[in-house]
Amino acid sequence: MTAAPDLGPNFLARVTASPWGKRGLQILRWSIALALVLLIGRRLTELGWREMWSARPSSLLFYLLLVAQFFVQPSGDFFIYRNLWPGKNPPLGVILRKRFLNNVMDYTGEVFFFFWAQRHVKLATATLAHSIKDSNILSAGAGLAMVWLMAPLLLVTGGLQLPKEWAGQAWLYVLLGSVPLLLCALLVLAHRKVTVLSRRQIAATFTIHFFRALLMLVVEFFLWTVSGALPTAVACLQFVALRLVVTRLPLIPNKDLIFVGAGIAAAGFTNVSVTPVATVLVILAAVDLVLGVLVAGIPWALDTIRGERAP
Repeated sequence: MTAAPDLGPNFLARVTASPWGKRGLQILRWSIALALVLLIGRRLTELGWREMWSARPSSLLFYLLLVAQFFVQPSGDFFIYRNLWPGKNPPLGVILRKRFLNNVMDYTGEVFFFFWAQRHVKLATATLAHSIKDSNILSAGAGLAMVWLMAPLLLVTGGLQLPKEWAGQAWLYVLLGSVPLLLCALLVLAHRKVTVLSRRQIAATFTIHFFRALLMLVVEFFLWTVSGALPTAVACLQFVALRLVVTRLPLIPNKDLIFVGAGIAAAGFTNVSVTPVATVLVILAAVDLVLGVLVAGIPWALDTIRGERAP
């Protein structure tokens, strides 16, 4: 008899490690991105590019907030690793490269950051790995805490209506949604059995992630407010919450494109004027990409070229 095929984790690891497996995943990732671009492009064409240009925000504060928003996340990481690795602070440029890669595909930036730290930070490999891993866990927990703060706020203001079908199953959704917070609690309770971080470092890291997430929400709320695309503050909260949920989706590539599509659909469902909303959504995605290329991609490429030319 022939042996049963190995379809477990080892098989998946071999597939993703093989050249054709990597190429297949890359083709799949770009195919998804291309499909999203085509779908969103068709919808934007239906709205009218000239109309969208006319509907662009005129407030200078809107564009200043866009730039400020881009630097919130890497600035938080800069202070986090300054606390975790005292005296061995990673440069902000490296943090920006990590953010740039994470925007391409989740956690690729963390892999790059780990290998960079192995070469430049004189700490044990276990310390580096636990620091990066646990920072991501605490970031997920802080982001989820923001979701739980936003949900009651939207319920109180009437911006969120729970389906009646959820009435008897609410505990299941709460349990599933609380997994990142449970992992954060495990870090504190199990402590030395699962991490090399001290409880003080865990608390400080979670606090920085929490206030960074809060600052992001505040900046995004004012972005939507000054854009003039949405009629009420409650509608602004709804779109802030929508982006928060999309960014919490794990291992999903092209989240900016997904948010653009989801935002256009949400505008149609809520009877909000779609054209100005679509304009703001496109600007948000485009500016994030352009800034990523300008402050991380191009300097990185220039450094690489200079390194190759050096003797």
